[in-house]
Amino acid sequence: WAIGTGKTATPAQAQDAHVFIRKTAANLLGKDFAASLRILYGGSVTADNADTLMAEADVDGALVGGASLKADVFLRIIKFQAPVGR
Repeated sequence: WAIGTGKTATPAQAQDAHVFIRKTAANLLGKDFAASLRILYGGSVTADNADTLMAEADVDGALVGGASLKADVFLRIIKFQAPVGR
């Protein structure tokens, strides 16, 4: 899975990758910086998978590509709301 392939990571795979990025940022730039860092998922985001991907603790949002070209699909994606306090 990668940007533009049409293949989507599982939510667990995305979470693992984002944890790795956040831990690396913490090691290089400090824990406060890493905690404030917003990490976006950039694989194939659709209205059907956006909610499960963005529900992961370290997935802070999504870089929406082709799905943003259809207003009704994009609207379903942007209506997702992360849990309060995240």
